[in-house]
Amino acid sequence: MSRVWQRFVAGEASPQEVSPVIYRSWQRSKQRELSHKRVYNDEILPAALLNERCLEHEDLVRAGKPVLPYLYRFLEGSNNIVMLCDDQGYILDSLGDPPFINKAQQVHLSPGANWSEAVRGTNAIGTVLVEKVPLQVLGWEHYVEQNHVLNCWAAPICNADGDVVGVLDVSGEAGIERGMERLAEVVLMGAKLIEQSLHLTELQRDFHFARQGIEKAGEMMRDGFIAIDSRGIITEINREGAKLLGRKREELVGHLAADVFDNRRWSFNGKSLYMQSSESDNLTSRLVKVTDEQGAPMGAIGVLSPAPREERSQETMWVGRSQATKNVFSRADKAAQTSSTVLIQGESGTGKEIVARYLHQQSPRHNKPFVAINCAAIPATLIESELFGYADGAFTGAKKGGAPGKFEVAQGGTVFLDEIGDMPSNVQASLLRVLQEREVVRIGDSRARPVDVRVVAATNRDLSTRIEQGDFRLDLYYRLKVVTIDVPPLSRRLDDIYDLVPYFVKKICRASGRESMGVTDEVYEALRNYHWPGNIRELENCMESMVAMAEHSYLTTDDLPAEIARNASAVSCGETLLEQQTKKAIMQALSETNGKIAPAARLLGIGRTTLYRKIEELGIKS
Repeated sequence: MSRVWQRFVAGEASPQEVSPVIYRSWQRSKQRELSHKRVYNDEILPAALLNERCLEHEDLVRAGKPVLPYLYRFLEGSNNIVMLCDDQGYILDSLGDPPFINKAQQVHLSPGANWSEAVRGTNAIGTVLVEKVPLQVLGWEHYVEQNHVLNCWAAPICNADGDVVGVLDVSGEAGIERGMERLAEVVLMGAKLIEQSLHLTELQRDFHFARQGIEKAGEMMRDGFIAIDSRGIITEINREGAKLLGRKREELVGHLAADVFDNRRWSFNGKSLYMQSSESDNLTSRLVKVTDEQGAPMGAIGVLSPAPREERSQETMWVGRSQATKNVFSRADKAAQTSSTVLIQGESGTGKEIVARYLHQQSPRHNKPFVAINCAAIPATLIESELFGYADGAFTGAKKGGAPGKFEVAQGGTVFLDEIGDMPSNVQASLLRVLQEREVVRIGDSRARPVDVRVVAATNRDLSTRIEQGDFRLDLYYRLKVVTIDVPPLSRRLDDIYDLVPYFVKKICRASGRESMGVTDEVYEALRNYHWPGNIRELENCMESMVAMAEHSYLTTDDLPAEIARNASAVSCGETLLEQQTKKAIMQALSETNGKIAPAARLLGIGRTTLYRKIEELGIKS
């Protein structure tokens, strides 16, 4: 039959004399003008480059590692070599009988050699990569006469997408027919084993990626995220979800969802499973079923969130884009994860209670009471009984049986002590004892009652001055200021006006049954030029007044309260355009740097002395 090959290279053979696959490969080899005598363009990788190529095809090499020895043991003694090749025809690894290995090396059938059709003409490795089907190339069927000493069987190795990523080849000495009939089956079996290992690796990687993706996505979600498998076991829950359940993530993953949600009621609307909250429960959930391609259930994923309560959303709503506001809530987020006492400091009307409520809701105590008390609004004779409670008959007019104080009412939750700087000295001593001992003694009682509460205090006073004047205890001050949060005045975060104004307008219009109203740019400019001594509370009152008096569907400078209108008029009349722009730039810089002079000066590109002078000249409240 080698005469067929001879006639082909002489241009005389017909396609019917050889298999179609071999004939097509011969034609390609001839078109490439390859020599039919020997390979002149040997391409063999040095050890370093071969190692790089193996690393590039790490999955393929790893999948082939156990298969090559298995096939070699199956073929041992038959004078063959088993080879693993990549998708470019490079031999990456080989294993075989020593006598034949020496002969194979003479034609460079060894690791590092390139056996693509473009280099060596028709051969099992290169032709499989082109035809993408298993085949055998026996002796004279090789295009290059130098390779007629070989009998080769090869099969493609495909990934999960069906793409050819490599070739498994078994080669032996031409002319030896013993055992030839089984070699094609052996190669196919080996290629399938490698493919299965590759597919498993891809599945494991996809699963790991999906798992990591779920975890990362869960961490980024504001709501709680939960995943439950088909056995009802929680496989993933993010930090927010664990917090809502009052547990640690490690205590939930791997446990049955039924055990975690045993006291909650569920309903199904045909698509999603909803968890209903009871009167004492402030948690809801929506779970969506996950199925495979055949529709078989694989589990469910969904979100956990606090039960919607209109009053909560109104009380804790905070809007504002300024960096100063972001810094406040970033610090509050961190403080919420601790059990430390927190002291919130800021001018009256800046929103200290809102920060306190936000801190409570972000903490593990969010599903327990938040109890607020204004220390300045309660008479000194009553504040102690309000905080700590009283026993039966403790004083004239005491309720029969006594009454618990705010600390007992807030058990497990948060006590917010507003205007702590105005607390009477005798009550300060009692509060200090509660913070130290974690227990309260009601007025007129001798029994100590343990309390588990988180204390958040707030003040608009300078407590250091109060301490120097003897009006506030130094030891209590240190107990309260474990974590401090400074809420800057509105004049130092003027950018928040762009968010606060539309929020207040919408809120006020909704409460009064009116259509929502627009706001002109001139109004925003006038509001930004005002100094806001009453802070956010004053701004909200201002917007309520404007909405009430407005005659159009949008607010204009005609609707501004008199004091703010006069200020806007004075600014526009008494200052040049340059002065207005300078003032605006300085106020913006001070807003972004929380009123700190040195950073603001750097931001403006001027010296601190110059900035101080400009602040004084333009009448800016720093």
